[in-house]
Amino acid sequence: MTANKNILNRISLAGANFTMSLKSIFMISVLLLISVLSTNAAHSAWFERLIPQGETYTVREIDRDLAFVIDGFIYDARTSCFLAVGDRVIFFEGRHGIDYRATVYDLDSRERCDLLLRRRLS
Repeated sequence: MTANKNILNRISLAGANFTMSLKSIFMISVLLLISVLSTNAAHSAWFERLIPQGETYTVREIDRDLAFVIDGFIYDARTSCFLAVGDRVIFFEGRHGIDYRATVYDLDSRERCDLLLRRRLS
């Protein structure tokens, strides 16, 4: 009879150890998930600080990814740019309507585009 009690105690102890290890695995998994999610959030916040700050302009018209009207001025692309009508841009290098060479940063597609100022839209 005492032998049977010892076997039952061992079985229940083994079951308790098994459930404890499942709880530990679950907790470790949750902690890993939280750390990965918080790291991604921190990296995206860091990346957002790299986006140039300044006045926002809007692409009004396009001509085959080669010419763009941005708030009253016509710009030619130095390389093929994939701006779309309605895209919001910030002048990363150069000033809008003043400097001949400019680089804009598209806030919607998060890409840069090198432009040459042609003239004011008449």
